[in-house]
Amino acid sequence: MTQKEIIVEKASQMFVTQGIKAVRMDDIAQELSISKRTLYELFGDKEELIYQSICHYIAQSKERRKAQCGNVDNVLEVMLISLRDMINHAPIACRMRRNLQRFYPSVFSRIEGDAYTNTTADLSSWIKECVACGYFTQTADSNFVVKVLQSSVQGLMMGDSLEREDAEEVICTMTYAIVVFLRGLCSQSGMEVIDRCFGKYFGNIVEHKAL
Repeated sequence: MTQKEIIVEKASQMFVTQGIKAVRMDDIAQELSISKRTLYELFGDKEELIYQSICHYIAQSKERRKAQCGNVDNVLEVMLISLRDMINHAPIACRMRRNLQRFYPSVFSRIEGDAYTNTTADLSSWIKECVACGYFTQTADSNFVVKVLQSSVQGLMMGDSLEREDAEEVICTMTYAIVVFLRGLCSQSGMEVIDRCFGKYFGNIVEHKAL
């Protein structure tokens, strides 16, 4: 790894675990035993380092989901595995988005544009493949489905719930909402896949009588 890559890797870890606002350039320099001047020479300012670090975190998240899917060749199962991972990491994503929006709005705009485009492309591809494979009915419009999914998830992530102690319950609610919604799009074969995968991939979510 180059020095720049090492810095991005470490800064990404620090921003995720300690908070974007809390981590100073001095902290990063001290952690890596380099001068703060080196950071500014390589990145220009903290905002650029934050942007590259968050992009690195997003890329790592995508690679993690790819690894979790392994040799799974069922597109609906791949979609469920990926959504499960996104849901499980929602509290981290929520905190990062809130901090970016509040303290670094220009970085927030850049990240949101990139993330929205990539997420939309992935979801749209999965939905179209599910229709082609007969797991979703022909009436499942990819554009509409993507909008509903993104609006639902973002609404929960940007609300206050994930900042409180009931974060696990919100994750549980999000899981059920998405799975039930997808099940409504399914053909008989699609429902069989979801029913088979729910216990396998979502069986460890918090049980709650209200659900």
